[in-house]
Amino acid sequence: MIAPWRHGDPHDLARAIVAEPRFRHAPPLGGPTWWDRFWSWLGHLLAKLFHSAPSGAGDLFSLVLVGAVLVGVVAVVVLVLAQITLGPRARARRRAREAEVIGEELDAAALRARARAAVAAQRYREAAALLWASALRALDERGRVRFDAARTPSEWRRLVREPAFDALARDAVFALFDERTPDADALARMDAAYDVLLSR
Repeated sequence: MIAPWRHGDPHDLARAIVAEPRFRHAPPLGGPTWWDRFWSWLGHLLAKLFHSAPSGAGDLFSLVLVGAVLVGVVAVVVLVLAQITLGPRARARRRAREAEVIGEELDAAALRARARAAVAAQRYREAAALLWASALRALDERGRVRFDAARTPSEWRRLVREPAFDALARDAVFALFDERTPDADALARMDAAYDVLLSR
């Protein structure tokens, strides 16, 4: 037979201690963080904004301040989302347009010479754009496909229909539109495909 507990059932004793008022709203260990304090402050200001009218200069200042904070938060969120979604596309369009403008101004040989100079300076993205523009200009100069800056790489591939040009176009698309910078190996592949393309 087990002897009774001296101070009663331990489970009842633990429940009684935890139920004491001092343990009901105990702060977390280490106290609230600055982030917790900020959100608490913001919550109180929002409560004032939506549930009461300003009764004095202090309340009015608080409402103006929380309004400014909300506008700032919304603006930052919009800017971040725009940068995430539109930033890469805008940069890709700009690179493609730069290549098109270059291709409209120079002949194939001059463009390829500039591409080689860019490779030597390790400006691989610029070199890829120049080499792509040179290939398009070369096709036009040889009477194979008329140069048109408005065409996409996919449209060019459908018109040219050659494995060497397909390989060149794949690396060009990566170099112009991907966030990662192309390397020397990608430019070497493009240059080799360019030689094969022009040998026919």
